[in-house]
Amino acid sequence: MTQAVSLSAPTSAPTGDTGLTWRLAWRNLWRNPRRTWLTAGGIAFASLLVTLSMSLQQGSYDAMVSSATGFYLGQAQINHNLYEDEGKLEQTVAPAGELRRSLEQISGLHVAPRVQVYALASVGQRSFGAAVVGVDFEAEQKLVSFFDRVTQGRLPVEDNEVLIGEALSRNLGAQLGDELVLLGTGKEGGIGALALTIAGLYASGRPELDRSLVFTQLASVQNGFGLGDEVHALVLGFDDIDKLAPNLERLSRGLPDNAELRTWQQLLPEVVQSIELDRISAVLFYGSILILVTFSVVNTFIMIIFERTREFGMLLALGTRPAIIMRQVQAEALMMWLVGTAIGLLLSNLLVGWAAVQGIPLGMMEEMAEQYYMPSRLYPAISLYAMSLAPLVLLFGTQLAAFFVTLRVRRLKPVEALRAE
Repeated sequence: MTQAVSLSAPTSAPTGDTGLTWRLAWRNLWRNPRRTWLTAGGIAFASLLVTLSMSLQQGSYDAMVSSATGFYLGQAQINHNLYEDEGKLEQTVAPAGELRRSLEQISGLHVAPRVQVYALASVGQRSFGAAVVGVDFEAEQKLVSFFDRVTQGRLPVEDNEVLIGEALSRNLGAQLGDELVLLGTGKEGGIGALALTIAGLYASGRPELDRSLVFTQLASVQNGFGLGDEVHALVLGFDDIDKLAPNLERLSRGLPDNAELRTWQQLLPEVVQSIELDRISAVLFYGSILILVTFSVVNTFIMIIFERTREFGMLLALGTRPAIIMRQVQAEALMMWLVGTAIGLLLSNLLVGWAAVQGIPLGMMEEMAEQYYMPSRLYPAISLYAMSLAPLVLLFGTQLAAFFVTLRVRRLKPVEALRAE
């Protein structure tokens, strides 16, 4: 007596019809909706988690770079090519005025010239060593936030005024309105001297700066120490830091032979290193999440192959090529990826978009952020890279998982498959 075999209607395309393949793929996904939602949910969660984390990570990097470059150093500097290593008074860039005017022709670029000499700062009978920095205060305020930290008095306006740190003020026993005498060596080896009135005090939050840096007008230092139209640094900054890289060649063009352009990556190598280390640790975390989700997809398709063995056996018996069945399962994997990715990207775009506008309060870390001149709120950075990395990796992972699992179809024998439980 022949035993009747009950088979559900085949839901895999028996031909190479592409439209039929996609329609059946969508239908097959919902034969077991719970499993489909669990797998698609895993893909959505991984996409959401990785995208949101990468956006927050990039936002923190942008804030770190912006704070570091916007505090004092600037986004780039033009210096004598030996000044960084030796720091000698005579290692200057000239003619500074002409070079500055040339650079300011670049749209969105701000330029602030600086000179720095070392001198003995004296008030009455007290004296301490200091670095005297001659600046253009108006230009500096467009570039850096350092001069927003005046706690008493104001920024120097006249050529005979000076801004000093609170720590140096205490060491010298000086107050606003006192005369500060600076004595040092001029460029030609003579005596450089300035007698300045203390117009303001600042507190940068860094004691080593507050007790060593004094600021006065650029022309005062140039005249007092015989520097003429020479500077030790031209500090550069764009309104948008992303414009720096595309303009590097243009910025470097026309520099004197003894001058070099150094970007913030060269000025702040410790920031670059900390970002790279953090990226490496993040890659390990993201990789772990994506691998776990890929294994869940593998498990899903192992179950699909075992549950539909009889169906595949019947299709093989009807003459369907194994490659067509494998393509059908690949299409199902792609459909499942599309469902999960669509949900994940929708949620991540909503969350990242909201956070990019509102910002994420740092809570208990606000005080620490203030010490490092970071903002009190973290703003994620939306980028195509952050939005596409997880979906593309998961696309590759799901397709690879489905491919290896469906290799079993090639080894199926129709008669044995039809007898499978």
